[in-house]
Amino acid sequence: MADNLKGLTFAELNAQFKTDMEAFKTQTQKISAARGKEGRIAAHQARLAGPETWRRMSGVKLMMHEMKHVGNKPFAWGFATMALVSVYAQAKFTDDMKAGSEYWSTYHGDGKKGGH
Repeated sequence: MADNLKGLTFAELNAQFKTDMEAFKTQTQKISAARGKEGRIAAHQARLAGPETWRRMSGVKLMMHEMKHVGNKPFAWGFATMALVSVYAQAKFTDDMKAGSEYWSTYHGDGKKGGH
């Protein structure tokens, strides 16, 4: 017999048993209600009503959320810097530079390889 039940009378034990059975019945009914299609729909709606987690974010919203983390800030700054440098370099790549570039003329230009 459990230590917390020692010294109780039969009526007190019976009352404790009934209380425990009601708690068990309530818990069982709650579990049963969560099963089935309606239960899954209700649980999904309850999750959607809560705060938005990173698992439910996507696209720019997720990217902005991740950039706010302290450990990701150096990466975010480096990524932004490299993106801006790439855009700047591409914008400054003139037609004369394209004609003089062996890579560009081979793969994007007239298709003729350079003289190497």
